[in-house]
Amino acid sequence: MNRLKLMLYLLVFFPVCAYAYLDPGTGNALMAAIFGLFGSLLFFSKSIFFKIKAKLTGDVIVRVQSKLAFFSEGGKYWIYYEDILKELIKKKQFFTYYTMDMEDPAFQLLDFGNPDADIDAFHIRYVGRGNKGYARINNLKESVVVTTTPNIGTPGYPISKPKSCKNLIHIFHSISTVGGYHKYSLDCFDTVIVSGIEFENDVRTLEKKRNLPPKKVLVGGLPYMDRLIERAAKLGSQTDGKTVLIASTWDKRGLLRTYGKELIKKIAQAGYNVIVRPHPYSYVYESDFINQLQEELASDENIKFDKEVDNLLSMAKSNIMISDISMVRFDYCFAFGRPVISLDTDYEKHSQEYEYSDLDGYWDIKVSDKIGVYLKKEEVTYTKVMEEIEKLIDKKSEKIEIDKDRIIANTGSSTQVIAKQIVDICNMYQC
Repeated sequence: MNRLKLMLYLLVFFPVCAYAYLDPGTGNALMAAIFGLFGSLLFFSKSIFFKIKAKLTGDVIVRVQSKLAFFSEGGKYWIYYEDILKELIKKKQFFTYYTMDMEDPAFQLLDFGNPDADIDAFHIRYVGRGNKGYARINNLKESVVVTTTPNIGTPGYPISKPKSCKNLIHIFHSISTVGGYHKYSLDCFDTVIVSGIEFENDVRTLEKKRNLPPKKVLVGGLPYMDRLIERAAKLGSQTDGKTVLIASTWDKRGLLRTYGKELIKKIAQAGYNVIVRPHPYSYVYESDFINQLQEELASDENIKFDKEVDNLLSMAKSNIMISDISMVRFDYCFAFGRPVISLDTDYEKHSQEYEYSDLDGYWDIKVSDKIGVYLKKEEVTYTKVMEEIEKLIDKKSEKIEIDKDRIIANTGSSTQVIAKQIVDICNMYQC
């Protein structure tokens, strides 16, 4: 025993250098494991805390097996789930939230300071990334599964509809029709919650063309848009009168790919401050291209790249937006009442990959002139773009002619409406 104590003493107070090398990849994996273990311990500790509290106060803990699941690909989608989940917690609707992101803000729901955090009423589960995560989602046991992820069940997509799922629900996370989704993306869904009545027709058109059983289409609204409008009003005007926000979608349909750095540089050289905001996916799936673009534009002080998750401040600072077919255009005009110059990026070349090839045109393009101006590719010149900037930059809402009531329903109450819609569906399966 004395010998053992001596060995422990030497190890603790006289450590020996191991001359070991830990590469960054291994280090990241190790840290991820440590944080995962810490999260599990925290959750376990909280569970023990509430059990002790229940015994001391006489509260009865009722364990109910959740039959409602939410699936998220990661933390960047939290803004589309947050308000709905908090409303369900208030309604005492049991659910499990599955995420592929260890740092998903959803874990904040388990905070000790959250008075609604009844850990026996909901659960947050990290399923892992890649094939491990896909396998766990494929084997969910809940009867009702809600997600903003399309494509589930389509050929070639790694996630199939779980066998136990009786109602797969898709919630749109932007102002858009199904036309912008990849082919067959919603064919395996049972229920679709759209933001406005404007978007039901395209779902029905595709069902008829493919002889699919009719889905339940519910008009819910957009909780994140309600919050965005509220936040924009509180933020107030941050503009300097000469800031242009260039917001691109990702990949080959994006204006950054189509028009490159030259257009950006010329707008900056004309005396405008330019904020470049690539789609968040660009930093993941086309990072080499984005990094090179940043390097090529780094010398111009008038050009800044916005990498923040939250795009509100960039929108607030800008006087006008230049975009392509990105849905951020509608966020901008609805929350701030400012016009958008939409640039054609040859989207029709890729039409066979997307649902709008089976529809009567692409809604997102049809309404572009109602939120500003749409320039076909042959019209996109530096002179023409500058002309439209100067024409629209002070017009604000004068150029916005879109019918908002058909696009966004239940403004200010969409969270409560969608939560009730989900609860009603759950009641059908005794969730």
